[in-house]
Amino acid sequence: MKKHRLWIERVGLISMLCSLLLTGCWDRTEINDLAIVLATGVDYVDEKVQLTAQIFIPRKGSGGAESGSSGTSASGVTMTRTAEGQTIAEALNRLQRKVARNMFWGHCEVIVISEQAGKNGIREYIDFLLRYPQFREHAYVFSSSEAAKDVLAILDPLERSSAESLREMANMKLGTRVTVLQLAQSIEGPSRSAILSRMLILPTEPGQDRLATTPYLKGLSLYKNDTYVKTVQEPLSLGVLLLSNELDNIIMPVEVKPSKGSFSIRAVDVKTVLVPHIRNQEWTMEIHIHSKGEVVLNTTDDDLTDPSKMAKLQQAWTDRLKELAEKALQMSQKELKSDFFKFATQFRRYYPHQWTIHQQEWEKIYSEMNVNIDVKVAIVSTGKSIGPQGIPEQSAY
Repeated sequence: MKKHRLWIERVGLISMLCSLLLTGCWDRTEINDLAIVLATGVDYVDEKVQLTAQIFIPRKGSGGAESGSSGTSASGVTMTRTAEGQTIAEALNRLQRKVARNMFWGHCEVIVISEQAGKNGIREYIDFLLRYPQFREHAYVFSSSEAAKDVLAILDPLERSSAESLREMANMKLGTRVTVLQLAQSIEGPSRSAILSRMLILPTEPGQDRLATTPYLKGLSLYKNDTYVKTVQEPLSLGVLLLSNELDNIIMPVEVKPSKGSFSIRAVDVKTVLVPHIRNQEWTMEIHIHSKGEVVLNTTDDDLTDPSKMAKLQQAWTDRLKELAEKALQMSQKELKSDFFKFATQFRRYYPHQWTIHQQEWEKIYSEMNVNIDVKVAIVSTGKSIGPQGIPEQSAY
C-alpha cells in the first residue's frame, strides 16, 4: 500500500509540473470579440484611399423578432464603417480604430472597387489583398461606377446583405466571375488586362428607404495593365463576354429579314476556343465559337417546323454572334490596343520560343494581327409551342 501511495504521489507531482508547461488559451480571441467582415469596398477620394467594411451584426442575425420588427426585413443585419489613408494598409489600420471589436476579414467574399479608384491603378490594392493573411484570394471582385461604400451600405430586401447579392450574381454567371487571385494573374500575365463586372444601385421606389434596394449588373469595366480605361454596355459587352468565353445566362433577340418581328433565343452551352498560328513570321488567331440555343419567344409569323425557316433563323443568329464578336475585337485591337481576350496566353502556351523573343512587341503584334472568326450554332429546341401563337392554324402554312 505504501508503494502504491508513493507511486500515485509521484504521478500527481509529474502532472502538476507538466501543467506548468502548457500554454492553455491565454491568447484566444472569442467570437464575441470579433467583427466579421462580409464585404470590402475601395474608393479613391481627394487623393486618399477610402476603405469600407460591411460588418455582420450578430444580435440582428440571430433570427429573433428584432431582425424583422424594424420594417426593413431581415436584410438589416449589417453595418458599414469607412476610413481613409494614403495607402490601403493605412486605411485598414485606421478603420480598426472605428470598430470596438477585432475585425476579422476571413469571411469577406466580395471586393468592390470603384472606377474612380481604378483610374489610379489597382496594383496596390491587389498586392495588399494577397499579402494580408486574412483576406481570401478567392473572394469575388466587382467594379462600380458609383462609390463602393454606397454599394455596401445597401440593405437588400431579398438577401441578408448586399455582399450576398453580389456573390449570388457571380455564381449565376451574369457577367464575369473574377477572384482576387485571377485578377492579379490577369494584370500581371502576358495579356496585362482584366475585365470586371460593373455594378450599379437600383433606384428605390417612391416612399421607400433609400437603402432598401439592391445592386444590379450593367456592363463591364475594362482594365489595361492595372488601370481602368473604359466601360462597355450592351450590345458591345455581349461581344466582350463572348470572346472571353464567359457569355452565359443570356437571352438574345434575333431578327430574320424580311419577316416582321423577331425571335428571342436563350443561348446555352456557349464555347469559344482560341487557336493561335505563327506561319512565315505572321501571327494569326482563329476563333471558333460554338453555341446551342432554345427559342423562347416568336413575334413573327414564321413557323419553325418549316426547315427553310429554321435554316434562316440559324443563319441570322450566326451572323448576330459574329457581328458582336467582330465589334468587340475592333474595340480591343484598334481602339484600346489591349488584349482583353488572352490571346497572349495562347501564343505563350503553343509557341513559347517565339513568345520569349517577341513579347516586348506584343501590343504592336496584337493590334495588327489577322483574326478569323468562325461561328457554328444549332437551335436545339423551339419551346413547348410549335407554330407562332395567335395565328389561325391554316394561315401558318
